Amino acid sequence: MTLPRHRYVYGPVPSRRLGRSLGIDLVPLKTCTYNCVYCQLGRTRSTTIDRREYVPVRDVLDELHQQLDGGDRPDWVSL
Repeated sequence: MTLPRHRYVYGPVPSRRLGRSLGIDLVPLKTCTYNCVYCQLGRTRSTTIDRREYVPVRDVLDELHQQLDGGDRPDWVSL
């Protein structure tokens, strides 16, 4: 099993609408304002409406620059 290279940036992944999309996770898993029964990720662990910095912006930007400098360029970046 290989570990992911990045903590916040993943992909690029194929997208029917966007081509190759690079994803960025800006909130921890299942931190949401809703607890939808149909959510593909399961029950919400942390229901909140607080606006705050959930992940360090500098770390996200560093990972994004590393990924983009690596040569595997996406068509889009999705937040």
